[in-house]
Amino acid sequence: MSFTEAVNLSEKIHESSFSVKHYDVADGKGFISTVNRCTIEFIDSIDDKDVYTTILKIPSFCSLEKILNSDDSGKTWFTVENRKALTKVHEFECKFYNILAPIIDVPAPKVYNTVDWILNEQEGCIHMEDLTSKGKTTSYFDNINLTQIKCFIRHLAHWHKNILCADPEIWRKKFISKAMEAFGTALEGIGQQGKKFIEESSLKGGKN
Repeated sequence: MSFTEAVNLSEKIHESSFSVKHYDVADGKGFISTVNRCTIEFIDSIDDKDVYTTILKIPSFCSLEKILNSDDSGKTWFTVENRKALTKVHEFECKFYNILAPIIDVPAPKVYNTVDWILNEQEGCIHMEDLTSKGKTTSYFDNINLTQIKCFIRHLAHWHKNILCADPEIWRKKFISKAMEAFGTALEGIGQQGKKFIEESSLKGGKN
């Protein structure tokens, strides 16, 4: 069952108690996924703030295909083999949240459930906490201060200490795959299509 089908079924079953609204945060321009922010409004909600929000991250090649398959240069590497390899990126992300996040003990979104992505067979998914009200995405054009840098370094050192003290059998050789090579190839392909990528992104017209 796809994400949209699940939402529609949920609304049909519980139409008298709550409603679900969702939108793609990246407006269809996500690299290898769509990030859907879902808002659940209950029948007894007091106001607009009395709702529950959550995130469903669904791996997909839609935006990548749109940008890179517009001519033959992108098709030369976007093979079935590379597509399958790139599904490993989702697998690694799931393993990070399920296996590594509890060990490294640094600030990270809560992940409630993960579903494996099997190309052409099963739609993958990561159901996670919505961080909209808890922080912001810092872009290339934003400045950070010394306090933020020190905070980041402190968390990074804590991360390294915890992973080095953990049993190596938990993580060793579990995050190595041809996916990294395929991921690099994908970035190379985007570099070749940089102009089209910028036209499709929010950077068009000098926006950041």
